[in-house]
Formats: sequence, structure tokens, C-alpha cells
Amino acid sequence: MSSEIKADKWSPASGTAGTIGDSGDTFTIPSGVTLANAGSVTGLPASAISSGTIATARLGSGTASSSTILYGDQTYKTAPSAGLVPVKQSSGTSGTANVIVNGWITDTYENYVMDYYFNVATSGEAVSMTLYDASGNISSGNNYDWSHLGIDGSDGSTETLYNSGQNAFRLCHGANDDSARLSVTGRMIWLHPRLSGKRTTIIHNMRMLNASAECWTFNGALEFKGTNQLTGFYCNSTSGDIDTWGVRCYGIVNS
Repeated sequence: MSSEIKADKWSPASGTAGTIGDSGDTFTIPSGVTLANAGSVTGLPASAISSGTIATARLGSGTASSSTILYGDQTYKTAPSAGLVPVKQSSGTSGTANVIVNGWITDTYENYVMDYYFNVATSGEAVSMTLYDASGNISSGNNYDWSHLGIDGSDGSTETLYNSGQNAFRLCHGANDDSARLSVTGRMIWLHPRLSGKRTTIIHNMRMLNASAECWTFNGALEFKGTNQLTGFYCNSTSGDIDTWGVRCYGIVNS
């Protein structure tokens, strides 16, 4: 049996506190009914909100937009701009004589980060790198210098990798062709490759697998003595193919 109570106002019979129903009771608010609250609601857990979304204006002060984020003090502020922005990804799984990754260096960013791996098809080979500008591959001019200091993982002895006045950088030499371990992997930080009239410096951290399957690690730098505004690079091995390779390039946001 159901009944209906109609009243314009409910008030406690005594005092200022009242109770609606008992524990376990369910009160249904039909579709289209509006509860107009001019006071406050307490004890309402977030878990009781089971559908819909909360308007951004209810989460904090300030203006919510695609360029702002909500901070812990419940205010919307401009999102931080520092970070890495992906600009190029490229890879190959079959032998190639030449790996060309060009067009990812632009005036959008001053500096770049590049993570890479190369695996030579034949053990004992080296991997070399030349640079590109708007006119093409820069493979002459004796403008490539590099110096690295490393550790031989088999006995802890010191290893070096260096040269100057060459027509290409040498990333590694005498590399092993173990496809599971990869010949050479590393990270480069390209400093101002587009700055007019300035040389490009590349900070280089890498690990190579030598012909005896020993793990060598190197830290060093590459310097291009020309002042070209660079756009990318070209890699190859000394006498055979590069069997597999992968490159991920990122622009460093100017902040």
C-alpha cells in the first residue's frame, strides 16, 4: 500500500534537527525533479557520485582550459612548458646500406635529444654518421671531430674512441653483430644544430658490443666544425649493411 504526502514545507517537530526515513530506506528522485539547494550538504562521499562529470569550475579557481592544469592549491595555472616533444621516429628490421633520418631538426627547438640503436650485419664493422643540411648530405670538408672515454666491461680497463678532421663521425668500431644484444645503443643531446654561424656539439653517451662480445661503455662528445644549419643525419657501416636500427628524436622545449 502506498500513500502520498503533499506539503509546502517540512520542519522538525521539535528543535532544529530532523530525520528522513530510517537506515536501509531508499528515496527515489524521479527524472525531471530539481533539488534546489540554498544551504549546504554535508557527509556526501565522492563515491556517491556514480554518473556524469563534475564541472571544472567546481574543482578550483581560475580558468580551466587546454593550456592550464589544476594545482594542489585548487587553482588552475598555466601548464609547465619544459619537457621533450617527439618529433621523429624511424626504424628498420632488414639490412640496409644507408640509414637516413632527415627533416626532424627545425627552427622550432634550439636543442634536441636522440635515442638510437644500430646492429651491424657483419661482426667487426664500425658505424659512421654524417650530417644533413638543406643542401643534402655533408660528406666532405674534414669537419667531424669526436672524443670518448670508456670502460671495458670485461676487465675494467680504459678505452678511448677519438679522431679529428674526418669526413664522418665514428659511433663505434669493431662491433659485434649479435642481434639480441645490438651492436651499439645510445643517447645524443644535440646542442644548437640550427644556430646560425655556430658549430654543433653533440653530447654522446653510448654502449657498444665489441667483436669479442664484451660490453664497452663510452661518454664523450662529437663536434661538427662547420656552421651549417642541420636537418638530420645519415648512418652506414664501414663495409656492409646495418641489419636492424631504430631512432627516436625529441625537441627540448625552450623554457
